[in-house]
Amino acid sequence: MTLRRSLLLTTSMAVVWMLAACGPDIPAIVKIGVAQPLSGPSAARGQDLLNGVKLAVAELNAAGYKIAGKPVQLEIVAMDDKADIAEAKKVAQAMVDQKVTVVIGHLSSDVTEAVVPIYKKGNVPQLFTSSATELTKLSDGNAFRLVANDAMQARAMATYLAENLNAGKVVILHEDTSFGNPLAKDVTAALSKLNKKVEITLAEPVNTKTVDFAAFVGKLKAAPPDALLAIVRDNQLLPLFVQMNAAGLSNVPVMVPSSAKTQKLVTAPADVKSVFLTSGALDPSEFPAGGEFFGRFRTAYKSDPVWAAHYAYDAVYVVADVMRRADSVEASALRTKLAQVDANAPVTNTMRFNADGEQRFGAIGIYQKRDSKWQPLMRSDRW
Repeated sequence: MTLRRSLLLTTSMAVVWMLAACGPDIPAIVKIGVAQPLSGPSAARGQDLLNGVKLAVAELNAAGYKIAGKPVQLEIVAMDDKADIAEAKKVAQAMVDQKVTVVIGHLSSDVTEAVVPIYKKGNVPQLFTSSATELTKLSDGNAFRLVANDAMQARAMATYLAENLNAGKVVILHEDTSFGNPLAKDVTAALSKLNKKVEITLAEPVNTKTVDFAAFVGKLKAAPPDALLAIVRDNQLLPLFVQMNAAGLSNVPVMVPSSAKTQKLVTAPADVKSVFLTSGALDPSEFPAGGEFFGRFRTAYKSDPVWAAHYAYDAVYVVADVMRRADSVEASALRTKLAQVDANAPVTNTMRFNADGEQRFGAIGIYQKRDSKWQPLMRSDRW
């Protein structure tokens, strides 16, 4: 081999090595954090979201997922925030310390409010199902909501109460949290803007641990409303309904928020005859691909999804899609793509984020508790 050929070969190999070194730095394992309540009163909903993530990760890994042509294994890091603010802060910091690429969490709005700054500081993009309207504004572009927010839910509640239930007098019971307080305020404001006159005869905040509603039920009995808006969760709704029934108030229609969309509530005895629910997480059956998702979910878990498993499932596919499009797992690249592209969302097919992290095509569904199921009544993105 001549000296010239030898130099050319050496130079060519050096160029190849340099190009390889300049290529995208893709790890062999990408960690997907899942921070949800996996114990306590909200465990069923938290496990539902985790199951959705697990199903998507299993499918993507089995399909030989790649980024920039490099095989990548997705790995779940799941932690229990116990729906507790102090515990959730520890979980969030642990997620940052373990260098997860993204986190899917948390569930409760007050918990999410507490951890948004931790993920922002730790440079971990966050996708959550919490509905309190202000949450995305706290993250400076680092957080993305998977469902419709409470501003839209409040308008849906007000419209249905006034126009469908014809409620002239409404009582509001709401949890005294960053979820319950703003939602109650927004519903009150939305009712005041409607043409139909609706009077809020009582608005009462309640601690999230309260299960004795004797004093509140006494007020209801003294002046029965046309409808009760109960912005509390199933572990409080169940004893409330029993106490309303005992007081002869079972005929008062009750509207509840998305946090109450659980199997525990829908299969409970009919202590209250009419229970309506609003939810930013639409049922899988409302999407063309929902039937196929039901089948795969049942095969994997021998049960049906109970709340928003399909949103968590789609979130994983969306993240996988934007990593592939960006040829990167870097947080800045993912944030940019999440706010720009129409990513692959196999079930909902409508998971598109605005620049502020909100759902572009979010909608609120109205359901009624009937025959141990949440029966869809109507849905809209124009409440």
